[in-house]
Amino acid sequence: MFAKTITAITAAKTVRLFLRIFGGGATAAPGLVAERIDPTILSRLTSRLPKKVIITGTNGKTTTSRILSTILSFNGIKTIHNREGSNLTRGIVSTLIEKSNLLASSEADIGVFEVDEATLPEAVSKINPDVIVINNLFRDQLDRYGEVNKIHKRWSEVLANLPSNTTIILNSDDPSVAELGNSTKAKTLYFGIEDEKMSLLRLSHASDFISCLSCGYELKFDHIYLSHLGKYLCNNCGLKRPKPTYFAHSIKFLGSEGSVAKINTPQGRFDISAQIPGLYNLYNIIAAVTAAISLGIKVENIEKSLRDYKSAFGRAEKLEINGKSIFVFLAKNPTGFNEVIRTVFWDKERKNVFLIINDLIADGTDVSWLWDVDFELLKNKVDQVWISGLRAADMSLRLKYADIAVDSSNVNEDIEESLDQALKKLKTGETLYIFPTYTALLNLQKILRSKKVTGAFWEN
Repeated sequence: MFAKTITAITAAKTVRLFLRIFGGGATAAPGLVAERIDPTILSRLTSRLPKKVIITGTNGKTTTSRILSTILSFNGIKTIHNREGSNLTRGIVSTLIEKSNLLASSEADIGVFEVDEATLPEAVSKINPDVIVINNLFRDQLDRYGEVNKIHKRWSEVLANLPSNTTIILNSDDPSVAELGNSTKAKTLYFGIEDEKMSLLRLSHASDFISCLSCGYELKFDHIYLSHLGKYLCNNCGLKRPKPTYFAHSIKFLGSEGSVAKINTPQGRFDISAQIPGLYNLYNIIAAVTAAISLGIKVENIEKSLRDYKSAFGRAEKLEINGKSIFVFLAKNPTGFNEVIRTVFWDKERKNVFLIINDLIADGTDVSWLWDVDFELLKNKVDQVWISGLRAADMSLRLKYADIAVDSSNVNEDIEESLDQALKKLKTGETLYIFPTYTALLNLQKILRSKKVTGAFWEN
């Protein structure tokens, strides 16, 4: 059987070499080939790692896993991490094989694996993780995942069967995630936000879990931080938000440039000045901090390692091109889009916006989710708007119903042509805020690379 594993690794490394030679990313195909040859290869490769962490959730898993990997590496811990974001089992196998020799050995102390939310059951059974982090659960790609209740049921079944020596880290502010801690023998840690100033006035259209998962009664929210995340209580059965022992407070937004906050943990308190903006990214930071502490990292070392963390491409990274600035924010579902809008338009300054909407499989072929995004919040806050991507017409129609005027000449399915038009109209020193869906983000990456525009994503 081990001969089959060696054959799989050899074949995968060969595939990776050829793909890299011809300009491919080689983030998934090598793993797919390896799994075809040896279906047990993921278990075999991860069984040799002393520690394993799985991070999942609808939004934030890429950022959370990158932050945790940064903290661990800063502290001298050799880490294997699928940092390119290929989060199906084939992507994890590709990463493991890249970092392993032909005998399936690596020098890593720990594996940090971002895992697709629908892949969690398979990943847990094969990886046997020591720590599982679950950020949140929102509606995403209805054509692929179905309703969120189906994902929640799968997660609940997985966590119910975990051994007691596993640590699970749950978002206490998300009722669909926090509830998972009620049916597991594993050690459970909760993280969240404790800052009433961050509370919204009402639940958004994109809120998914507003009814009690125990009895079906409508939840009462004292504070709403984003979507259905906040401080909640069921007046019928008594289910309520678990009090987080790891939390952020005294939060201050700095717009697209980042935010500052205080972090409380049982092991100590510290201040952070995050270069990644938005409340949603503070959730990602707290999740990563909680995981790091559970792995034995000291608070003072976590504080130091967070100082220089920079976002991944498409996660609020700032780029410069011909004297103009670009901010790129991945926007792949209603909640994510709403939070990006909230973050970018926190002040009263009007912005130049470029929306890129695709409907390929990785984006979700059903774009009806655009109608659940609160684009009405952009009214009187945008200066110029450009729309591109395969579903540019749908996006244009959505803005029309939001009473946001868009010049028809600014609607073009060709992303590169539309980007060139936008940059040409911008004055030196102005900023363009780009909101692409997932495959549109990949298209944009290639276009910017061809224009010799690089940032932290390529440096890493």
